Amino acid sequence: MPKKSNNALKAIVAIAVVVILLISGIYVYYEYYYEEVEEEEFAVVEIDDRVSPLTNQAVFFEINRIRHKGIIDQMMNSGSKVVNNILKRISSINKDLYLILDGLRPGIGWRKKPIFNFIAILDGFEYIAPKDFETWDTDYMNIEFFRNVEEEQSVAEIEIKLVDKEKKVLRKNPVNRAMEGFRLTYDFKTGRWNGDDFFNDSDGYGHFNGSLFEMWFNIRQTDYDADGIPFWTEVNVLKTNPRVNDMKLDPDDDGIPTAWEWKWGYDPHVWDNHTYLDPDEDGIQNIEEWYMEKWLANPYYREIYIEADFMERTPFRPYKIDIGPGRIIKRIQRPRIVKTTYDGTKNIFYEESQQMLMERFSEHSITVHIDDGCMDGGGDYVQFLPEGTYRGNTGYFSEFYKNNFDDERKGIFRYLVTGHWGGWVYPQDFKNYADVMTTPTNRVFNKNSLCWAFTPRVKRIGQAVAVMHELGHTCSFSREGTWGGVDNSSKRCGDPPDYPWFDYVSVMNYDYFGERYFDYSDGTHGEYDYDDWGKIDLPFFQRPGRGA
Repeated sequence: MPKKSNNALKAIVAIAVVVILLISGIYVYYEYYYEEVEEEEFAVVEIDDRVSPLTNQAVFFEINRIRHKGIIDQMMNSGSKVVNNILKRISSINKDLYLILDGLRPGIGWRKKPIFNFIAILDGFEYIAPKDFETWDTDYMNIEFFRNVEEEQSVAEIEIKLVDKEKKVLRKNPVNRAMEGFRLTYDFKTGRWNGDDFFNDSDGYGHFNGSLFEMWFNIRQTDYDADGIPFWTEVNVLKTNPRVNDMKLDPDDDGIPTAWEWKWGYDPHVWDNHTYLDPDEDGIQNIEEWYMEKWLANPYYREIYIEADFMERTPFRPYKIDIGPGRIIKRIQRPRIVKTTYDGTKNIFYEESQQMLMERFSEHSITVHIDDGCMDGGGDYVQFLPEGTYRGNTGYFSEFYKNNFDDERKGIFRYLVTGHWGGWVYPQDFKNYADVMTTPTNRVFNKNSLCWAFTPRVKRIGQAVAVMHELGHTCSFSREGTWGGVDNSSKRCGDPPDYPWFDYVSVMNYDYFGERYFDYSDGTHGEYDYDDWGKIDLPFFQRPGRGA
């Protein structure tokens, strides 16, 4: 055979050997690779299923606040049924006469405060509050009690009973009148609960909204590092250290620590824009919700925060001497006695008015928090100003805003001053937000604008009406921005009874405001009605340059 042919054959054999080796190597590589992947895919992840190995196990129930319902009905219908029925008949004949008579009616029993108590059953142990509450609202009391449980217990059953009581004649102690409550199952592994209240439910996590009561509460357990995250969750879910407090740690550097993000369903290892996120669209962004956690802020339930201050007592000077033209000969100046609005009124935000406002908004799944001193901010008395200097655009009010309203609260709270005169919403200094409200308390306003609201009961109703009206302006209700019926006064100005805004049955309509109507409209009253509740815009107060 020729030498050239032998060389060619050798080359072919060599190439074949190389190809075989390559195919074998690839086969071995992929066989090994797939086996390795298969092993990884089906590897068993080890779970540390211990519940509380670092500390003794117990469950804690914290009651943050309880509010008793029913104040609107009590304020509006106080007195005997006979008188109420007579007034209703008068109302159907002559509404103005009814309003005057009702405005002068003192009412019976409207000052009576409810009496209530609670019973908590934690894992079979019953705890009864040692003292009855005699109030409409406990404010932010934050009382806590606990129950030791079996070690490594996975769940605890909890039941809360709220007991409405009533004083009876010749009885020393109140007797039970009604009761309502809820049941929960607490999970020691996750630190969450379900049952009649659960995460992201309709009335807010840790919030019971019943027919007689509202309660805000929290449940926790013994926790070695005291960060509120159970051992099981730290080890198996978050991969954090159960010996290190995560209350202030922020591994994703998004401004909110691990404990808060875990509680409200965020991944603490994934960055979120909490300065922008506002899942409940109430104008309080997550970073602010976290800041307001002490005052029961909930990122998934709408809330309004109001800081209330009061103007110093109005001087008592019902008349003054004024120099003006004569009645017959106009060019001759003469002294005359004129009435003033300086009636010695103490300018406060009545408790009953506050509770009426809270209850009305609660009916529409909005919590109103009012700080008149109970939240470490409101309750200050500011300098008295006469009506000429009291308007929002004079600059005088900005001093109150700067000196009495903390910068940390601006953009979260609306600022309310109850004073001698006014009744407006106007932006001040912070980003030109329309977050300042004023409501008047003087005798002339109560007579002319609230139809003879002179008795203590009706003054309180009138104040609730006035605050709700101004609050509506901060929630987008304005003549220019939403509906022409806002601030309308056609009826009072003598227009015919079929004027278009008669349909708009709302406290935002001055005609109904003057009748002490205490509600926004729901849009069901006719062609010219407006659905205030359906279109309420809570973040509106954060938009610059809008006042009313």
